[in-house]
Amino acid sequence: MGIKVKIIDANIILRILLNDNPVQAVKALNIIKENIVFIKNEVLAEVIYILRRVYQKDKNQICDFISSFIQDNRVITESNAIIMLALDTYKNKNIDFVDCLLYAYSKIFDYEVYTFDKKLNKLLKDNI
Repeated sequence: MGIKVKIIDANIILRILLNDNPVQAVKALNIIKENIVFIKNEVLAEVIYILRRVYQKDKNQICDFISSFIQDNRVITESNAIIMLALDTYKNKNIDFVDCLLYAYSKIFDYEVYTFDKKLNKLLKDNI
């Protein structure tokens, strides 16, 4: 049996970033230090949404934190390339992070995206 990867949720990441509950922040950091952790794209989308909408954090701060967080060799994502392109797009465009993920999938994996979202359609067409 190999290394068992643990999935972490948005609350673990938020406690580390916000340090708004010091006891939980320490526990969250220890989880990362002691394990290989997997972060689903949906979890990252939730983290970004909460940081932006609830805590009103700046997009640049959010993107910088997420980019450095996923560079830790104990953190695994579905695709760092997808996330990095999505973060860069999110930072530079007025579009939701989930749409930035779809855009990144279209660019990196050449997936065709169907949507009625005007901003996403414009981004997809402008960057063909």
